[in-house]
Amino acid sequence: MKRKVIAMCIILSVLFLLTACSAGEKTALDPKNPVSITLWHYYVGDNKIALEKAVDQFNKTIGSEKGVVVSAVAKGSIAELEKAVTDSAKGVINAEPMPDLFSAYPDKALEIDQMGKLCDLNDYLSKEEKSRYVEEFLKDGQFDGDRQLILPIVKSTELLYINQTAWNEYAAANGVDTQKLTTWEGVYEAARGFYQWTDAKTPETAWDGKSFMGIDSLANYVIIGNKQLGVEIIDGANQKVVLNRTVMKKLFDNYYGGISLGYFNAVGKFRSDDIKAGDLAAYVGSTSGAAYFPTWIEKNNTQSPIDLLALSYPVFAGGNPDAIQQGAGMSISKSTPERQEGAALFLKWFTAEDQNIEFAMTTGYLPVQSGAYENAAFKESLESMRSGEQSEKNVAAVYDIALDQIMDRDTYASIPFSGSYDVRTTLEKSLIAMAATGRENAMVLKEQGMTEDEILKTLDLNARFEEWMTTIRNNLNERGIVYTENQ
Repeated sequence: MKRKVIAMCIILSVLFLLTACSAGEKTALDPKNPVSITLWHYYVGDNKIALEKAVDQFNKTIGSEKGVVVSAVAKGSIAELEKAVTDSAKGVINAEPMPDLFSAYPDKALEIDQMGKLCDLNDYLSKEEKSRYVEEFLKDGQFDGDRQLILPIVKSTELLYINQTAWNEYAAANGVDTQKLTTWEGVYEAARGFYQWTDAKTPETAWDGKSFMGIDSLANYVIIGNKQLGVEIIDGANQKVVLNRTVMKKLFDNYYGGISLGYFNAVGKFRSDDIKAGDLAAYVGSTSGAAYFPTWIEKNNTQSPIDLLALSYPVFAGGNPDAIQQGAGMSISKSTPERQEGAALFLKWFTAEDQNIEFAMTTGYLPVQSGAYENAAFKESLESMRSGEQSEKNVAAVYDIALDQIMDRDTYASIPFSGSYDVRTTLEKSLIAMAATGRENAMVLKEQGMTEDEILKTLDLNARFEEWMTTIRNNLNERGIVYTENQ
């Protein structure tokens, strides 16, 4: 999405009266006989509170007026939610009935739709209503041409998060600046330098430097890295996986080498946890996690304040500056006319500017309607965060970089096909396993007094790459997923 997209947006001065059907159609809703709507989601913390607040507001206002009562149910993580939805759709014994509404990523929505369980939201959205959404966001939920199976709720992209306090100390001592962090090759060099710099502080002990870099989503790293270098590894248009060996080798060497030697790391559940524990100084992760970036680190029962520096997502040298566009939307299950219409009514209300801005800005998500970015409430909220507590300032800083990245760079979301969710899982888990083994083997070689070059030569990155590719091919074959492999 470019700046011209926003420039062309018209600020909505009046919120149109929300109706469940197009103008002129008879409504199935009856205020005298309210319909109960169940919504399953995966939000936690502030987002869960914000959603529940919005649901309560809806129920007391337009929900009461139209005869709709929404009940929000947290189903745990996204993986737990998706399992619950899948079990319901398949009619697994003891599974709960299908929810009327549920959070959904494109891969899962496509799978549930193939079971005949989803509504086409075009039945509840007029052309005028659809025109209010950011076009690229709306397209993420479209299948088979223009069937709208998901309505975007909030979106996010990924950025480079840095402990600026640690970076400033390292940069000043080594004469480097943040320009080095614009490419993945530069990030690797910076991580290597950071490790060696911290290692040199204890010359009596070899190989005890500090890791610099972490990656929250390795699936995104592989997918967007491929896209930057001209390959759509998840080729939804042709219903297949494209394995370009040259590109995959570049991505593999960068991450496997970095993890093996200790320049990269992954310790806790999330890389923001690793920042707080002092195990990392930087990581790439979703803008939706901005509020969770720590304001201090803790070592040896001592807390030390830190500042956040947010930078655009790194690009592989020579590649296009693509960045991930992501975020679950919501889908409506097939049920009765009343429940489907009630679910659609809530979705349209929830994604309207006023409600959506308040929900999105809780942690760093991006609103989904175009007019939101010129909305006075959005700008006022951003200004308020810039002068608020440190955690709020962090969210504001992330917004500034995220909006610039979204406007000036090419955002990308792979088009799903049957089995593409398994592709993401395969890419992530296989690379994690390979890197973990590499790190263990490298530790033994470090104890033997080997140099960096000797360790990498002994690890044999070419052989390990072939092993990784074999694992990917085997997993794709087991799942019956079509793939091509080329140079």
